[in-house]
Amino acid sequence: MNGFHLLRGGLFMALAFGLAACQTGEGGSFSGAGVPIAVETLDGAPAEMTVRVQQAVTSQASAYNIEIVPRESDPRFRLRGYLTAYATDDGTALTFVWDVFDASRHRAQRVTATTVSSRKAGEEPWASISDADITNAAGKSMNGVAQFLAAARAGSSSAQ
Repeated sequence: MNGFHLLRGGLFMALAFGLAACQTGEGGSFSGAGVPIAVETLDGAPAEMTVRVQQAVTSQASAYNIEIVPRESDPRFRLRGYLTAYATDDGTALTFVWDVFDASRHRAQRVTATTVSSRKAGEEPWASISDADITNAAGKSMNGVAQFLAAARAGSSSAQ
């Protein structure tokens, strides 16, 4: 194989990993194994839902082989999360937004995931969010984080 084909193949792989890192979890299941990450914050859920949300995130992170480490450690990436529920024409949307920061505290990626559930007219959005909705949105968001981590892991192993 000549140098041009190797260069073209390397560029294709870099492009594929770059595009994979831009996605937010749709279209496949990914593994975040091998790239430890710390959760800095997860804001937005009402106090009475915080434990349910944290449990869903932890469970879904585990399902996608994401190794969550203590904030005090020195992980390669850190997450800051935001959660919101709001009324839509179709019901209530629950959206997770995760900003992924690198070790230098620069944002490396933003991952979003939304799930929509039904709600009664006039019902406060958070009141219509079920555990299944939380798990669904947490799962979609952790798949997106795992996809980013898989691309980061592949990028670092190809650089070695």
